[in-house]
Amino acid sequence: MDSSLAVAAGPPWPTGSATEQTNPARDSSLAVPAGFQTGPQSKWEIQVSYNNDMWWPMPQELSDSILEQWTHGAQQVSFIWDWKATRLGSYKPGGAQTSINRYMIDFDTMYQRNLDNNRMRKVKVVAVLW
Repeated sequence: MDSSLAVAAGPPWPTGSATEQTNPARDSSLAVPAGFQTGPQSKWEIQVSYNNDMWWPMPQELSDSILEQWTHGAQQVSFIWDWKATRLGSYKPGGAQTSINRYMIDFDTMYQRNLDNNRMRKVKVVAVLW
């Protein structure tokens, strides 16, 4: 099933579309850990591991779009991240340099994979109080 990620951009800019591969055995609701309550002052977000288990939170607009795919049964969600002028990307169509990275998050393994260089990073879904 194909779908689009429509994300409000702020530097760096998430862009593009998401594709999903559904797992019919998967519950379509986001499970709350036992004993943990969410309320009006909490939200879910995806965090990505970097530099020796430090965690980078994805921008909420991107995280929300990906989590919506996951809570509706997607096992894998892909997305494009455009770094614009802040850095070079790993996507090089025909050898041309771009500022784009293409990723896929696999929620069964909880890893994000760069589709162009196969770099893997751990991801986690957390509830954030605010």
